[in-house]
Amino acid sequence: MGSRRAIVITGASSGIGAALARRAAAAGWSVLAVARRAERLDALAREVHCETLVADVLAAPTPQTIVARAIEAFGRVDVVVNAAGAAHASTLLDASDEHVQQQWDLHAAAPLRIARAALPYVAAARGGFVFFGSGLARVPSPGYGAYAPAKAAIRAAATQLRRELRARDVFVTYVDPGVVDTEFSRASGMEERPAWWHAKPDSVAAAILRGIERRAARVNAVPWQTATTVLAEWLPSIADRAMASFVTPPKGPDHE
Repeated sequence: MGSRRAIVITGASSGIGAALARRAAAAGWSVLAVARRAERLDALAREVHCETLVADVLAAPTPQTIVARAIEAFGRVDVVVNAAGAAHASTLLDASDEHVQQQWDLHAAAPLRIARAALPYVAAARGGFVFFGSGLARVPSPGYGAYAPAKAAIRAAATQLRRELRARDVFVTYVDPGVVDTEFSRASGMEERPAWWHAKPDSVAAAILRGIERRAARVNAVPWQTATTVLAEWLPSIADRAMASFVTPPKGPDHE
């Protein structure tokens, strides 16, 4: 087993995933950056020392491929960070079955499949898993279709895994990244919040890496945004009225 700790990061071609890859490499981790966009991974590898793997986390062979590549490169897997994600504007009942399934697979099923494949090595290293949630897991917003329910599922799954894997000395960290200045919002088709609301990917990545070092159960990367979410969760009637006033559900690609 290699002496340097090894971290696998999916969704590493942009945004928080890429920022975390840079931070981890600078901190001395061996990094395997996984994403679909080869040109983005090539650019990342020119910028920092890391291994790359072009793969779609939704593809059936990908979990085993990720683990095999990490073991080949590093001889170990300490931490797996599931940062891959995407959302598409749609009301929930206008979303097609295909769209609902895709969101479930991307945000819940695929991360769990990858964790299952990596668990023997992560347990041997006494490492852990990181799962990305969202404030929308607690306070869904109109227009995010199947995204919010899928994020609620991985939030619950992360808590369950943390308790199930505790006896094996494996930590599980759930991340609420907040609203971040990445491609995510633009790609989702939702209207942008004001610029002052957005956190920077690098600051979120720094919070996540600190959480990994502490083996934290939860990382609220933008605490004031999490506090706002908690307040909305505690006061659902007020939150409902606020969203009715300020949020316009879009007609997404699945809307006839």
